[in-house]
Amino acid sequence: MHPVVRRFSRALASAAAVALLVTPAVAFAAPDVPLESSTPTIDPNISELVQVGATLKAHAGTWTSGTTFTYQWYADGVPISGATEFDFRPTVAERAKRLTVRLEGSREGYTSVSRTSGPTDAVEWGRFSQAPPRILGVATPGATLTAFRPSAVPAPDSVEYRWWLDGERIRGATRTTLTVRPEWRGRALSVRVYLTKPGYLGRLVPPSAGVRVGGAYSKSPAPVISGTKRVGSTLTVTRGTWSPTPSSFSFQWYADGRPISGATTSKYTLTGADYKKQITVIVRTYRAGYGTVARRSAATNEVLASAVRWQADDLGEPIYVGEEPTGVVPTTYIAQSGPTSVCVWERRRSDGTEIAQDVGSGQRMFTVLPIDYSVYTNHQCGVWIKYYPGMVRTSHSTAPDGVYVLGDHLERGTYSTTGPVVAGEPCTYTFYEGFYGEPAVVSRGVVTEPTSIRLGGSGHLAGFATTGCSWQWID
Repeated sequence: MHPVVRRFSRALASAAAVALLVTPAVAFAAPDVPLESSTPTIDPNISELVQVGATLKAHAGTWTSGTTFTYQWYADGVPISGATEFDFRPTVAERAKRLTVRLEGSREGYTSVSRTSGPTDAVEWGRFSQAPPRILGVATPGATLTAFRPSAVPAPDSVEYRWWLDGERIRGATRTTLTVRPEWRGRALSVRVYLTKPGYLGRLVPPSAGVRVGGAYSKSPAPVISGTKRVGSTLTVTRGTWSPTPSSFSFQWYADGRPISGATTSKYTLTGADYKKQITVIVRTYRAGYGTVARRSAATNEVLASAVRWQADDLGEPIYVGEEPTGVVPTTYIAQSGPTSVCVWERRRSDGTEIAQDVGSGQRMFTVLPIDYSVYTNHQCGVWIKYYPGMVRTSHSTAPDGVYVLGDHLERGTYSTTGPVVAGEPCTYTFYEGFYGEPAVVSRGVVTEPTSIRLGGSGHLAGFATTGCSWQWID
């Protein structure tokens, strides 16, 4: 029998066995039996203050298992148009108002119940998140300096630049560029930015590092980034030949214009969080008599996935683990199969018998162990790429099919589903302690109706898989 057909048969048999073992969490009750429920609460999970732009979440509290919810947010008792999800981000229209959320719980066979949370404090002005600017260019008489502003959250509607000389504001210097005057030699320049947006407090961002005006370098090249632009690879900045040689160099790397925390050396190893972003670096120099100079590199192309990858061959034969140059490297892999394709994978022993296997559609993951002899997948899995934390993030919801990392793809908490996406076809879900197949399964269940589950704390659960149900965070 072909491996794909064999996997289908075994998967269906397993699902049927699970269906016989799992009973509904709550039996059906008469239509006049009310749901057990509690009053919801609101958590401002991004900020300790209830602010414009800060995401608020409706915590459902304790309800009868299997309850599904609808939401409606209110500002001073008036329903907010379109605010019907479990989370809500206040806009300028809600500033100074108190927010509540109404949850209506329903479950087949039960009387629906509505509960409204207590009010929040009045919504305050929003606040910007903005790193200090930097001054680019050669600080010599007659040269033009440019203020580089990293990306702000949220993006401001207007930005005003304010240049300073030895701590005193330069009258009329409010543009992104500034021409250095001869009389400023030996003095320090800095720049600040002032951000505004309706509903947000205007913010005067802390000043840039100062640059001291000095003599002109005969050579002051822009830095160049070299290295493979793939997750897991290390980039190196070449600062070029300066004349005369500066007495100090410092570095700051950026991803899509935002500073990367701790990336302050001449080398930087790309992480999963850099996937599909453009990288730049600013090199800053100093030499007595020549002042301070900052030069910015050109942006790289978007960072690609790791070069550690593999794919099933045309014959569908197993691929051996650890063999060069075509062998599979032991690590964790992720593949993005299509929404209707079925991805089959197996790990095998040296005698060809399977150690672990999995079948499913949507995003798939598994770990190849050093003790494995070979692996098998079908073409519908596509390319398997090495997985790095931060590469994919769905945050608070899942697709109908796929495998997810807890704490990375999905925040831990309580999730609910309205039931199978295809009527009459049960949904299954699985909890994993790792991503190496059947031996890593902690527990599994079958869903035929609205259901809630807990993707618990910081324990041994590492992953969650779903087939046939979309799940949404509720608490």
